[in-house]
Amino acid sequence: MSYYADAEGGDHVPHPDHAALVRMIGALNTRDNTFFVVYPDDEDLEWSIAVLTRRGGLGGYDIERLDPVTDQDDTTIAADPATIATDVLNWITQR
Repeated sequence: MSYYADAEGGDHVPHPDHAALVRMIGALNTRDNTFFVVYPDDEDLEWSIAVLTRRGGLGGYDIERLDPVTDQDDTTIAADPATIATDVLNWITQR
């Protein structure tokens, strides 16, 4: 599966691995780089997974998964960048 990640702050990362995703999560902030989204390279596939900073005092990140083929549209909350990166990669491999 070929995919890429685009961040609100302008970063474009082709086929990000675990370390690249951890770096992208670490670069998120509440001002001008609040999220990134991973998309498939194949334009016929419509899934995406996004990592967003959480607003408010609780911190952490929202992970939004969207896959119209499986009717998946859900959001979970997590705090550890390494765990989030693993979750993102595991979800992508299931597509």
